[in-house]
Amino acid sequence: MRLNAKIAAGWLLACRWLSAVPGTCVPGTLADYVALGAQGCTINGNVFANFSYRARGDGGATTITADQIMVTPLVVVPAAAKLNFSAPWSVDQQQTQDSVISYTIVPPPDGPAASQLQVTLGTASVAGIIGAVAVHESTNVGDLNVFTRCMEVCQTNTNGSLYFDPVSVVLVRHQVNLSGGTGGASLKEFRAAIDRCPLCV
Repeated sequence: MRLNAKIAAGWLLACRWLSAVPGTCVPGTLADYVALGAQGCTINGNVFANFSYRARGDGGATTITADQIMVTPLVVVPAAAKLNFSAPWSVDQQQTQDSVISYTIVPPPDGPAASQLQVTLGTASVAGIIGAVAVHESTNVGDLNVFTRCMEVCQTNTNGSLYFDPVSVVLVRHQVNLSGGTGGASLKEFRAAIDRCPLCV
C-alpha cells in the first residue's frame, strides 16, 4: 500500500513538473502570448514569458488591441531567437499612436561570454514632409532605437543591435510610436531578436 502511494505521489510530482515546462512558441496573437503568463514559451532554448500590453491613440487615431498584433516566432541557427510583431499600425495627419509590448527573456544558463539584442524596423511609411515611425526598445542591458522620421528632410535607421554580458533574465519593453505629422504614417511590422552566439555565423 505504502509503495503504491509513494509511486502515485511520484507520478503526480512528475506530471506537475512536466506541465510547468514551457512549450515551444507558435504563431498567434499578442493576446495569446499574454495568456501564457509566467510560464511562457521557448524559442531556441530561450524562455519568453510575462507578456503585457498597453496602447493609446490620440487625435482620433485608433487604438491597436492585443488581438490585432500577430506574433511569429523564428529560429535562426545556431543560437538566435526572433519574434516578429505585425499589426495595422496607422495614423492620419496630426494623429499619434502608441503601443507598448513588454516581456521577459530567460536565456539558457550555459550561455556564451556575450550575447546580442537586435531590433529591425519593417515596412514603414511617412506620407508627408513631417512625421515619424519609431520602435524604441528599452531593456535592463541597454536600449535600441529604429525609426523613419521626417522634418522636411527624412532620416532612417532600420537596424539596431547591442552586445551584453550574460544575465539571468532580460527585461524587454518595445514602444511603437507613430506620429502622423502632415500626411500620416504607417508600420506593418518590426522584429526583435536575441542571439546567444552572434560571432558563430
